[in-house]
Amino acid sequence: MAGSSRTLKLSLLADVSQLSKGLDKGSKEVQGFGGKVADFGKKAAVAFAAAAVAATAFAIKFGKDALVAGEAADSANKRIEQINKSMGLFGESTAQVNESLIKYAEQTARATGVDTNSIKATQAKLLTFKELAATADELGGNFQRTTKAAIDLGAAGFGTAELNAVALGKALNDPIKGISALTRNGITFTESEKDRIRVLVESNKVGEAQNMILKAIETQVGGTAEATANATDRMKVGFTQVQERVGLALL
Repeated sequence: MAGSSRTLKLSLLADVSQLSKGLDKGSKEVQGFGGKVADFGKKAAVAFAAAAVAATAFAIKFGKDALVAGEAADSANKRIEQINKSMGLFGESTAQVNESLIKYAEQTARATGVDTNSIKATQAKLLTFKELAATADELGGNFQRTTKAAIDLGAAGFGTAELNAVALGKALNDPIKGISALTRNGITFTESEKDRIRVLVESNKVGEAQNMILKAIETQVGGTAEATANATDRMKVGFTQVQERVGLALL
């Protein structure tokens, strides 16, 4: 019996010793894991702090850029509004026409990748030509077609849309003289087309004469701006328009 008791005692002591070693090892592992968690926490805190700083810096820069974009858009809009008001062609509908012109400029910019304010400047120039400006309230009318033609000519290599607007405005305001100027700029007309345009103007059918001139231009360069626009330019225009909206709201 004494031998069995001693054996049991030694066995218990061995188990206790093994348990103690296991607990000690477990404690060290827990401490090590805790240290790793703490270290990760510190690194994560630094990373989140850096991200917060970067986000704040981006927000500040975006806000500043948005204000600049908003001011530029506001000036472009007011230019259209003032010229349209000065021309006095639409009376109580002037505000609606302005809104329509601005919306068309934004849509065209997204489709062609051309700067929105450049298109608005093109519209502003075209508004100074009375015969053409009279159609600014027509969806798909000669004014919109001329705006697009000026942009397409630019995309085809015939100068900027704004410069083209002046040449087109003169041509459409006085078609008989205008076709000669357009011919010098590379837009060709047959003799029969020239004669037909002359007859229409003399018959007080200026709108039909304008239509003939625009058809000739559309036949030669129509759709060039959209066809040559790339994704990067379109995305840039879209992002700028977001900045403009934020900027206008801040203003």
